[in-house]
Amino acid sequence: MNDRRPQTERVFVENEFGTITDKRVIYYRAKGWFSDGSREDIPLQQVTSARVGISRSVFVGTLFVLVSLALLGAEGDAVVLGVLFFAVAFLLMWGSPTVVVKTSGRNLKAAKGLPWQRQSADDFVEALRQQLFDKAA
Repeated sequence: MNDRRPQTERVFVENEFGTITDKRVIYYRAKGWFSDGSREDIPLQQVTSARVGISRSVFVGTLFVLVSLALLGAEGDAVVLGVLFFAVAFLLMWGSPTVVVKTSGRNLKAAKGLPWQRQSADDFVEALRQQLFDKAA
């Protein structure tokens, strides 16, 4: 009879970008605004680095602002469409946090969050870095 019990993992961070435990990283690669991405379980020993950045679409956002201004000058239902275009332009220019986890074999695709999820992205990367440096010591 086998008396071995599964060892429990300590969870340090669990949010929109994934989960950091003392043994592995659960990462949602290719996550975007409208997709959940695909889940990858990565042993902590295979992770070499992680970074967080902000991706902005200034050019597309500017185009959306110009379209929204034209629609806001129109009459009728076009004003509502103009407000919607302006809101999307604001989000595009505000920027989205992106998290990239690099493993010993490859870079994983970036997980992109919504603009108001910057703190979650920072928390995820910081917890992963702490685990990497604690294991190295």
